[in-house]
Amino acid sequence: MVSQPILPLVLILAGLLAAPCSASPKVATLARADGSLIHYTLDRPSGRPEGLMLLSQGSGCAPGATNASIATVRAAFPRYAALVVEKIGVTPDAAITHGYTDCPDAFVQRYTVSQRIEDYRAVLSQLQLDPDLAADHLLLFGGSEGGLAVAMLAAELNPVATIILSSAAGTPFGEMVRSTVPPEGHPTIDAGFAAARANPDSAELFAGSTYRFWADIVDVKAVDFMLQTSSPFLLIQGDLDTSSPVASARLTADAFAAEGRCTLTYWEFPTLDHSMKMPDGSSRMAEIAAMAARWVKKPSPAC
Repeated sequence: MVSQPILPLVLILAGLLAAPCSASPKVATLARADGSLIHYTLDRPSGRPEGLMLLSQGSGCAPGATNASIATVRAAFPRYAALVVEKIGVTPDAAITHGYTDCPDAFVQRYTVSQRIEDYRAVLSQLQLDPDLAADHLLLFGGSEGGLAVAMLAAELNPVATIILSSAAGTPFGEMVRSTVPPEGHPTIDAGFAAARANPDSAELFAGSTYRFWADIVDVKAVDFMLQTSSPFLLIQGDLDTSSPVASARLTADAFAAEGRCTLTYWEFPTLDHSMKMPDGSSRMAEIAAMAARWVKKPSPAC
């Protein structure tokens, strides 16, 4: 287990001030096979990019293009072209405030992680026709549920590196959800998951999502995909995270160690929560994103 100190804020600001300016982000669409549209945003630096960085937001339906944490991470990688692909039914300018109770019907009915991966594949295939955005310079970043998405994608694309933040990578997604519910709620959770497994194509809702969504994700474990590629991973975890428990992140590190794999770097921060905030509410996301940017330049072997 590797723990890293927080960088002084002055160093972070100095690095960002020295970064090249970017042109206005480009908002574009790509048609799915059924004619519906994938909405995505591409933010390119003014000069030739070092590569293409896919930024994958967490759960819910709030637009990734306006996600504050995604914007903070993007700022730490100014020389990369940054890609945000919205979830099905969501546009970059969607008037969504809560992100769970006010989701578009198309999202509620059709969203699954597998469908999300299909959209990522389609957009990346389109963009990588541009030699400046070639697949051999692909960088992946995902937070929370987005961490699972990029782990799955990394297994097939072998990016230059993948950064996963606040994601319960070492346990099945359903087990992570169950761990956040008080014991008296476990029978309800277990029954809902069992119903989803038995009805994997159903649009019936459980806990705000369809059985289709739950059946697609409930037994999926990110570390299983992470171990399928030799490309490096950086896993970042806060000890005070109550959404993606630290024990699951530690299991991920244990899994790599058990196989003698040196491609996982694990950072654990004892006073940070799911959003990289301190107990007083102050955010350390910018500092940690800058540390991750330094790691990407030369991913260090873990053993």
